[in-house]
Amino acid sequence: MSGGISKVTSAIIIAIVVIAIVGGVVYWYYSSQKPAQSTMKIGLFISNLGNPYFAMLENGSMVAVNELKSKGVNIDLVVYDAKDDPTQQTNQIETAIGQGFSAFIVNPTDIQAIQPALSDAKKNGIPVLTTDRDVSDKTLRFLFIGTDNVKGAEDAAKALIQALNQSGKPQPWNVVILNGIPGTTAAIQRQQGFHNVLDPLVQQGVVKIVAEEVANFRRDEALSKMEAILASKKVDAVIAANDEMALGAIQAIKGAGLKPGKDIIVVGYDAIPDAVAAIKAGEMYATIAQSPFLQGYWAVYAVYYKLAKNWTPPSDWIKTPTVVVTISNADTFSSETATPQPLPGAPS
Repeated sequence: MSGGISKVTSAIIIAIVVIAIVGGVVYWYYSSQKPAQSTMKIGLFISNLGNPYFAMLENGSMVAVNELKSKGVNIDLVVYDAKDDPTQQTNQIETAIGQGFSAFIVNPTDIQAIQPALSDAKKNGIPVLTTDRDVSDKTLRFLFIGTDNVKGAEDAAKALIQALNQSGKPQPWNVVILNGIPGTTAAIQRQQGFHNVLDPLVQQGVVKIVAEEVANFRRDEALSKMEAILASKKVDAVIAANDEMALGAIQAIKGAGLKPGKDIIVVGYDAIPDAVAAIKAGEMYATIAQSPFLQGYWAVYAVYYKLAKNWTPPSDWIKTPTVVVTISNADTFSSETATPQPLPGAPS
């Protein structure tokens, strides 16, 4: 009897060993065929999430991340808000360098101030993409995704002149320019675009620039600057480097007992919802629709392709679309700028 029990026990042990070996071989085979996918951890550094424009950029980024997740990609997005403070953004980037990020998407607060942090990221092998605003040293990032702000500002200034022509106001037209944050590519390039169109008209005596002020892309600062201008100068038109400042100017115009859109023509830049509503109300003549949604959306796909497929972009600047928005297309322009579109030059 004891011999029979021994044989059964031996058979059971052998069977267990065989099953374990076979199971191990099967596990090894499938593990080698389908290796575990590591998580792509992407840092999105935004200059100021309090600005509706950059909230749309964040939204576009999240849409892309969720699309990739639905396709089985392990990807996470961590969003940082610098609140327009270059020092804070620098600290955010420097801190993130040691936290296991796969890539950085950066919307710079300043064209130069954050470059040492980006240089450190590059030294640590972290690819950097800039969006909406760029940095001076293009070698610090592998790609910029954003608007041709010079052309967009030229289109805004042309729209302003068109409105002044239609208004019947006598020449020279008294124009106010409100500029954005000094040291940002958006402010520098939009100011250049405005002057490309307006300066020849100044020389011809058609336009007179009665004031040019920095309002830092802020509605409250534009309101106070415009109030001071209206207290001492006759103004026919205002052109602002973003809609927040244009809307601040509209508040000041109303506060002075004047009618925006009639007494003073206003043109902005960005096509944020409040500005589009002002166009529909006849208080703003035009704005320039950029594509903050696509800037964020394309940025996520670009870093994904860079990391997953070692993708090299067709150029170091992918331009996002712009549209001049007036009353004629205020209800339809978003189909061109705020819906997902394929990244130009993306790998198959």
